[in-house]
Amino acid sequence: MAKLTFPSITMPTASTFKGWAFVLVAGLALALLAVIDRGGLGEPGSTADGSTGCQLEVAVPELNIRSSPANNAPVVETLRTGEKVDGSRTITDGFRELENGRWAWNAYLTPMPGTNCA
Repeated sequence: MAKLTFPSITMPTASTFKGWAFVLVAGLALALLAVIDRGGLGEPGSTADGSTGCQLEVAVPELNIRSSPANNAPVVETLRTGEKVDGSRTITDGFRELENGRWAWNAYLTPMPGTNCA
């Protein structure tokens, strides 16, 4: 039976982590992780298709979407800055109704130009 041989793996030294090659490789790896975390290279998660005539853009880092217009209502989704959603003209207790019976705090949504959200 033939004996298997494996290449030896040497322990990295301090000089391994010096120089522009390491900086470039580490930067590319971190950029790739950021793209994967964001969900791809396209526009931030846009769920708006214009079906309601009112498109809104999220204006805060994180916006909780709730099942009803109340602060204690269950959170069904969280949107991030720049994401777009279809909404209605209905505002109840500071919450704007979104497509599919979802609700978000209206002060954190900005109507998109050319849409009818008023």
